[in-house]
Amino acid sequence: MRSAAADGCRIEALEIIPFNIALEDVFRIATMSVETAENVLIHIVTEDGFEGWGEASSFRAIVGETQGTNIAAAQAIRPLFLGRSALEYRTLIAEMHRFMPYNSTIKSAFDMALYDLAARRAQLPLYHFFGGSKRVMETDMTLGISDLEETQRKLRKYLDMGFRKIKTKVGLDTEQDLQRLNLIREIGGPDLGLRIDANQGWDRNKALTALNAFRSLDIEYCEQPVRRHDLEGLKYVSDRSPVPIMADESLFSPVDAMNIVRMQAAPMMNIKISKSGGFQQAIAIAEIAAAAHIPCMLGCMSESGLANTAFAHFASAFEIVQFFDLDANVGHLGEPLIGGAEIREGNVYLPDEPGIGCVPAPDFLETAPRL
Repeated sequence: MRSAAADGCRIEALEIIPFNIALEDVFRIATMSVETAENVLIHIVTEDGFEGWGEASSFRAIVGETQGTNIAAAQAIRPLFLGRSALEYRTLIAEMHRFMPYNSTIKSAFDMALYDLAARRAQLPLYHFFGGSKRVMETDMTLGISDLEETQRKLRKYLDMGFRKIKTKVGLDTEQDLQRLNLIREIGGPDLGLRIDANQGWDRNKALTALNAFRSLDIEYCEQPVRRHDLEGLKYVSDRSPVPIMADESLFSPVDAMNIVRMQAAPMMNIKISKSGGFQQAIAIAEIAAAAHIPCMLGCMSESGLANTAFAHFASAFEIVQFFDLDANVGHLGEPLIGGAEIREGNVYLPDEPGIGCVPAPDFLETAPRL
């Protein structure tokens, strides 16, 4: 017999809300450039008045999605959810993945909204709903590929803001990358935590040439030096590189995680909720990594403070997450949000409200397009 609570938690409405956020600067990586964060919100409301929010931010060169494809996919997924109990979120998420095997970014928004709603219903902040604890996390700040003058300007700005870990994108021109890295190390000093991300910009030979050129710069790790599906190349580079290697674009699913572990392709992994298709899959990845004693980073794309706060809850709750790339919304202009995690002096501080602890502002919702 179904309980009254279960009946009341049937999903009554599901809104799809596209929204764009201007960036302070163009963000350039080895495979694409971003001028505006073109995101999609998912809003789930149950019959008894509980709600949950999720967000998708697609990087087309990484996940193969755009705002337009996310909207179309969301409209196809919505009928699966309407009339179903939000208490059955694990079942709903599993059905969603069977219905639509790809489109991980928009699926992550549906997943996030369900987890937000369930945590609100339980009157728990999301990190407690995951069964984890609250901790202060030091995030890096990411520099896109740019000339030396622009690199210096942005670096000094971020150092003044208190960031002591800097990640910079590389992978287009090794000599220019080396010049930028030398500049960052010179300005930041020996205590600056320096990380790099090639975003699949090299083949295995170019990767080793570059990483050996960077040998003296005390780089903590390099993310994804080779193409996503080239696990043999990833292992080849990882086995020979003077810089530790972190799998990123090679890691979308729990199956990917198992293959990386089985092949010993990389000693570290970057979990991104947008790549994994949501928290449910990310939890499985984290458990695989924990069993294999592979430390992870929790990464991001160009999400607003809403999703970035949700990511921070996940990162706090799972001890295998030891590195934090939670700077998604730093440099966004005019985010229409209330609440959320705060970043002060490079540290991320979580809210304690039930669920994610961040919602769109009412004045934004009054005029936002709802599909």
